Amino acid sequence: MRDFDRLFRESVTGANQLEKKLSPRFEYADLVTFKENKKVPIYNWFYYKEGFSGSFVKNALQELHIPKGSTVLDPFCGAGNTLLAAKQSGYNSVGFDILPLGVFVSRVKLEEDCNLNNLEKEIRRISSLKFGEPKTKLVDIKFIDMRRAFSRYARNDVPFFREKIMEIEDEKIRNFMLLGLISIVGEASNVKKDGGVLRIVHKQHLPPVRYLLKNRLKRMFKDLKKIEKHPGTSSRVFQGDARSLDLEDESVDVCITSPPYLNFVDYTKLYALELSLLVSSNNEILELRKKSMKSHISAKHENEMNYKIDKIFEKNVISVSPGYGIPEVVHGYLRDLYESVAEIHRVLKPDGKAVLVIGNAALPGITVDVDLALAEMGADLGMEVKDIWVANVRWADVHGISKPRPVRESCIVLEK
Repeated sequence: MRDFDRLFRESVTGANQLEKKLSPRFEYADLVTFKENKKVPIYNWFYYKEGFSGSFVKNALQELHIPKGSTVLDPFCGAGNTLLAAKQSGYNSVGFDILPLGVFVSRVKLEEDCNLNNLEKEIRRISSLKFGEPKTKLVDIKFIDMRRAFSRYARNDVPFFREKIMEIEDEKIRNFMLLGLISIVGEASNVKKDGGVLRIVHKQHLPPVRYLLKNRLKRMFKDLKKIEKHPGTSSRVFQGDARSLDLEDESVDVCITSPPYLNFVDYTKLYALELSLLVSSNNEILELRKKSMKSHISAKHENEMNYKIDKIFEKNVISVSPGYGIPEVVHGYLRDLYESVAEIHRVLKPDGKAVLVIGNAALPGITVDVDLALAEMGADLGMEVKDIWVANVRWADVHGISKPRPVRESCIVLEK
């Protein structure tokens, strides 16, 4: 705790009035990560490192005194943890994600009415299938060598089992089985997620796809048998852009979400193997990459700065070394954040609240206080900055970047 306190003090510059809203809440340090979810049924059906825990959502709803039956929004729903935690706590929820992977995973995790008898039969049937040649091949992801990424056996087995799963008539069972396959595709490959990139490494003794799939489906089925139903609540998930939500004005009570961090991570690359089982071609992935949040260089960028965030930009992008320019990705990222916060403001009911989890960034020559910038965006749109919970503070672990001060990971609490 002493280290946290010291790092917290070092992270504060005294140059921004909103820093007075910063309050250390280090009990949230692990809860704003995926760490806890690894051991929690249903939450751990798909490993999504960028997601926060269900406990964080439940704690936030309780701390903000949100009445049961309210509608919770997550416009960056990822693997659906916000939506699942809201449902388990007696709230309605609606989520959006720009990637079909997040939408698919969320929908499967939220499903309650799957026929368990039929599902168990299908798990046995799929698990006992004899090996066969698939009619299709894996989608060729151009930035990675698929022949090195998968063994000869896995290159056949993954599309083979996908084809057999897609023949299942019952959509809920089919989706459940497909999520099982998607969730093990990384384990069946020679690909390792290393920070924000994929690397091909030689993994010794790779388990067969059949073995991984059978064990994963059995574990998921065991969780499903224990699921507690929540009648009277609704959960909806859509593929959509947080910068342009397909929702009516003033239609949700609270928003709990985490926009992509300014960390240059391209999720269409990081989850390319999983995405490849949901798309028909690499071109689909490329199109999704262009449309994604401008937190990485492959997204499509505009040239002009939005005049509304000029001052926010100047105040919170802090130069630490002379001679460094501001990368275009920073401009584009802050523009996208502003548009997303504006949409959240639009769809929140009067007195509605928002909790936005975000991390600050250290880039060559500059630091970006994204938490303060996000808070200023909310204030500029007419929301009150109630608090900024600082969940974690750390030194940026990026080789070659000067580190004049640690960076915060914060939860901005806004009220309309």
